[in-house]
Amino acid sequence: MMTSDAPQGAGYWYPPSREAVPGRGATGVDVLNALRAYRVLESDLRRRLSQRLSINETDLNALRHLFAAWQRDQTASPKDLALALGISSASTTLVIDRLERAGFIRRRRHTVDRRAVILEAGEKATAEFRAAFDIEKRGVLAAADGLTDDETETVTRFLRSMEQAIAAAVDQSDRSPEP
Repeated sequence: MMTSDAPQGAGYWYPPSREAVPGRGATGVDVLNALRAYRVLESDLRRRLSQRLSINETDLNALRHLFAAWQRDQTASPKDLALALGISSASTTLVIDRLERAGFIRRRRHTVDRRAVILEAGEKATAEFRAAFDIEKRGVLAAADGLTDDETETVTRFLRSMEQAIAAAVDQSDRSPEP
């Protein structure tokens, strides 16, 4: 997979920058366009990974959530998965059924509350899935490790600010009456 050939700078995705000055270097719009290009490539990687593993993107997102929980030594329940994916319990059951049939996960009864179901990694998850995600993880970690302390602080502050801006936009759209 190659890097994005998408046009950089103002006008492609975001409005032209008022800051753009010849010879000045990158602008805020350039940063946003670079972020957009990264997201396009990441989306393509996820699509290809879904195809490689013969699962759909919802199932892939479910596996990502489950692996994150397992890496923190936390148990994962169907309810946790439903909340993380924002889907109904019926849809969650379908996701779990598909992943279990494919060998990525298995269900077991909770050791204390025998009524509860816990989701564990299946035999296919430990090898195939992790190997596929290692490709992405290695590249992203190498890029992050290449940052200076100041760059790390700046990028982290920027991404947290973006996170807050998106959360505020979502909250605002949830409060806005529909036309």
